[in-house]
Amino acid sequence: MKKITLSLLLALSAGCIFAQAGSQRLVVLEEFTSANCPPCAGANPGYEALCAANLTKAVTINYQEKRQGVNAFNAQTATDMLIRDPYYGYSGNPALYFDGGAIPNNPCSGQNQHPTCMTQTSINNGSAIVSPFTIELLWSRNTANTQVTVQVKVTCTQAKTMGAPKLHVVMIEDIALATAPGSNGEKNFPNSMRKMYPDANGATISTAWTVGQSQTYDYPNLAIPSYIYDKNKIAFVAFIQDNTGKGILQGAYAPTATTGTGINNVTVTNSFDVYPNPSNGAFTTSFNATEADNYNVKITNTLGQVIFAETLNNFVGDYSKEMNISAYGKGIYLLSISNSQGEDVKKVITY
Repeated sequence: MKKITLSLLLALSAGCIFAQAGSQRLVVLEEFTSANCPPCAGANPGYEALCAANLTKAVTINYQEKRQGVNAFNAQTATDMLIRDPYYGYSGNPALYFDGGAIPNNPCSGQNQHPTCMTQTSINNGSAIVSPFTIELLWSRNTANTQVTVQVKVTCTQAKTMGAPKLHVVMIEDIALATAPGSNGEKNFPNSMRKMYPDANGATISTAWTVGQSQTYDYPNLAIPSYIYDKNKIAFVAFIQDNTGKGILQGAYAPTATTGTGINNVTVTNSFDVYPNPSNGAFTTSFNATEADNYNVKITNTLGQVIFAETLNNFVGDYSKEMNISAYGKGIYLLSISNSQGEDVKKVITY
């Protein structure tokens, strides 16, 4: 079986562009809420609708805590919440932290952390702040759907020195229940934190980064917790946070798993390339297939929706195709090439 490594051309081409301009930011929104909190039930629908309308600009993590009493959710994630809950020192639910700090452009007087005080302008302005990093986040399931493997690649696009930086990796789950688990009547809990890796303290990363420097962090064979309600509704978020000041510098969201044999040592193609990348939506995809097989070329958005698909039956040789996805808007997309042996995946960035 042939083995290849992921192409470096994506990182190199992105680095040339980002060396001067930095990277597009994905805002990380952390809400501390509870199924026993009456004000949370009133605040969450509007907040969640705004988040759902901005998936290319922001990702949310919802933490269930026990200030209003223990419920099934905070009991399941108690170990991580013992660390994450007191991290910001907030006083009551619901509380929203916007990239680790106060909500920008907040129209509410004296309420810096209330989720109803976040606006579209807050998200627009937050996502417009240049980040010194890109994060490539991929994950895969085993065949039995009992374990996941996660890979996070951090690349520096502007020189940055931090005080006490941490990389956080979070398993989230969209939960919808027939019966409310708490006393406030809520039944739907999107993007609920279910597990943090290596734990809620995060992984220590280098304090000083130079342009072009990259580091890959692997989390192999992680057991899917037994308390997960629907294994097909899990996803992953990664973010870099500096404990000195608590600001979050970049986030990443991977709603769907890769479907091949794994993330490392992918066994599908040679010379898989996307150029230019980032682009205005127009780019060329190329690869070389050394063995005849049925190949599937697919592009998905951050919701996991397929926006392009092509099947190459009994294909061997060189493939090159000009593509244009500008009609779908700027953001981050996944381009995959798969065959009977596995899957290659690249992140495509449009501006």
